[in-house]
Amino acid sequence: MLYSNQKMEATERTMEFGTIYQIGMGEIGRGRKFMALTCPKDTTINSGMNPDYTIGTTKSGKPRLNKKADNTLYMMLSAEGGYTRRGNGTIKVLSSQKDKFEVMARGNGADGDAGRIGYWDCLLLKAPDTDAIVRVRTSGAGYGTPCDLYVIHEGAVYHCHLAELEECCEALGIDVPCEIVIGDNGIQFGNDWITL
Repeated sequence: MLYSNQKMEATERTMEFGTIYQIGMGEIGRGRKFMALTCPKDTTINSGMNPDYTIGTTKSGKPRLNKKADNTLYMMLSAEGGYTRRGNGTIKVLSSQKDKFEVMARGNGADGDAGRIGYWDCLLLKAPDTDAIVRVRTSGAGYGTPCDLYVIHEGAVYHCHLAELEECCEALGIDVPCEIVIGDNGIQFGNDWITL
């Protein structure tokens, strides 16, 4: 199974040895890296769960997208948002859960020459088969855009924001997985997060 927070379509790439099809996130250029996955022709990945796709490997050992249903959860997440001078785009997990995630591929995009103004990350993750949570702070979040939270429970992914996290966890019948601090500025995250 593949969860994506963006819709993507396969693009054709002609090389000396033939034509391949790729799907990916990030940007190409100095200070940037495009995370490209080889995939079948006419592949479309929708935002949300894509139960008919999984991650395999190429002959060289790199991740590739396969049209096949399985029970392993993979996540393609991008922190692309607004202009990065207002904040970088990062993908975080709880410190206590970091070792449960496997980063299979990494890319990024940026503003300015070689990303000097700021950047945003994108990752292909192999998610744990236990309850977990991922926090995506999109770039430009200084404009007041709330972080996206992805709650992993029983092989499915549920999207919410911090203001809705307690209700989401209650509906799923699980405890809130992270520290929440109520201060003068309202509800905020605790300090138990680490950037992947």
